[in-house]
Amino acid sequence: MNNEKIEFYKNILLSERGKVVKIIDGIDKRWSKTIRDSVGDISAYATHLADLGTDSNEREKETYMLEREVRNLKIIDQALKRVYDNTYGICNFCGKDISEDRLRAIPFTEFCIECKRNEERINNNNRKNY
Repeated sequence: MNNEKIEFYKNILLSERGKVVKIIDGIDKRWSKTIRDSVGDISAYATHLADLGTDSNEREKETYMLEREVRNLKIIDQALKRVYDNTYGICNFCGKDISEDRLRAIPFTEFCIECKRNEERINNNNRKNY
């Protein structure tokens, strides 16, 4: 892959990384508020059990979102490391080039389509055995 294409994918990865960091920062800012600030009540407690349930549900959804975005950040950072190591666009399993179509669809991918299919097939077979 030529340097121009590598730079193109690097910019996509950096843009995606910026979006993920922004989401993580937003959750962090919301979580840094006190209960009183988030509920909008001077007593620092929800005034009704249903309000407590809603607050708890929202926190649980944000926890899931935070975990997902931290995972995404790690995957994007791994792809950027491959850019800097000059191994971007090369399958981590077989060593062949990853197709441009696959990189456009999933710029942080580490496997060519054939190796990814094989991995999924193995994982599906393992799940059936349990």
